Amino acid sequence: MYKVVCVALLMSIVVVLESGCATKKYVRNRVAERVAPLENRTGELEETSRRNTQQIGELKAGVDDVRIRTDRAQATADRASSSAEQANTRVSGVERSVEDLRANLDKYTEQATSMVFFRPGSAVLTNEAMAQLDTFASQITDRRGFVLEIVGYGDSAKATNYNQNLAQLRAEAVQRYLADKQNVPLMRMFAVGFGATRPSMQNASTTSEASSSGSTQTLPRRVEIHLLTNAAVQRPVRTGTGDGASQNP
Repeated sequence: MYKVVCVALLMSIVVVLESGCATKKYVRNRVAERVAPLENRTGELEETSRRNTQQIGELKAGVDDVRIRTDRAQATADRASSSAEQANTRVSGVERSVEDLRANLDKYTEQATSMVFFRPGSAVLTNEAMAQLDTFASQITDRRGFVLEIVGYGDSAKATNYNQNLAQLRAEAVQRYLADKQNVPLMRMFAVGFGATRPSMQNASTTSEASSSGSTQTLPRRVEIHLLTNAAVQRPVRTGTGDGASQNP
């Protein structure tokens, strides 16, 4: 009887122990079933966070690169704008210069005059006349935008063919000398002869004094040379020397 009780008690303990073990195993299994998805989800979240962090870094690098490119583009645009303004300023200055040039193309002012004299009935230059022309030409060797008016006169105040031809020959003699000896371009010289002698401004006082004494004096047998300078390229004329020459400022 005692043995039977012991066996029954032992079996009860075994059943209880087995039941407890089964319960613990069940609990562990249930916990494992719930923890595993959470661990997987946590891993997914960590991977997603890592990818997001990487993408954010890449995006920031892209934004920084775009900002640098934008700054460079703005700097280039600013330089281009400044260059354009400078170009516009230069163009405006050139346009004003062109307008001034156009306005002054046909404006000539007399810068200097000279006279040379001939012997009666002659169109041959004297030594004094050639020296006078050399002095006058020295004023125009380095000039631009000038023309020479060469006006010849005859031996008297009579408007005859003889006086006309003689006056023309004298003017052409002066023109030829300046072209041959002083290399003055022919395109810058205009020679014309007036047969009848005209009183010159230089002998106005002489004429006045001569009139008071009952006689009239003029300066015949002369050629007048007028240096005319274009206003667009006008420069000061060097002061020359020699009789019969005058310079205007």
